[in-house]
Amino acid sequence: MVGNFKQKVVFIGKGGVGKSTILSLMQGKEISERRDPTIGVAIEQVKLNNSEKITIWDMGGQERFQFMWEDFVKGAGLTVLITDSTEENINFTKGFYERFSRFKGSKVIAIANKQDLPGAINIQNVANRLGVKTYGMCAIDPAKRKEVQAILRQEISEI
Repeated sequence: MVGNFKQKVVFIGKGGVGKSTILSLMQGKEISERRDPTIGVAIEQVKLNNSEKITIWDMGGQERFQFMWEDFVKGAGLTVLITDSTEENINFTKGFYERFSRFKGSKVIAIANKQDLPGAINIQNVANRLGVKTYGMCAIDPAKRKEVQAILRQEISEI
């Protein structure tokens, strides 16, 4: 990708899994301990480096907004399924992915957030269960900023 290219990336996952926190991490914003749920959808531009920009659609994860997800995935180059690393959220994410596996034209990966918490299911297990390439993350760790940017840069470059 060169110059001012703007790639649409969609973050989808249940409420409270860390979608907005990952977005804030990528933007270099201070990570708040206060959780403010996304209402509907938040659309933000993120610079991955000096020349690459992407547009991230951060989907509200509450049940009342989930009906919109399939429509918002249309036209995405990359769909990122975000789950925390608990049994409940992995099962939800797997069910969603199976129900809406019509991500035509969109590459799909997963991020298993909250890997720092006790009892977190390891990445390989999450990947096996979801059936998509999965990365581990701890979105509240500012040291992970470059890592998450590199993940998206790499995945977008392979589209």
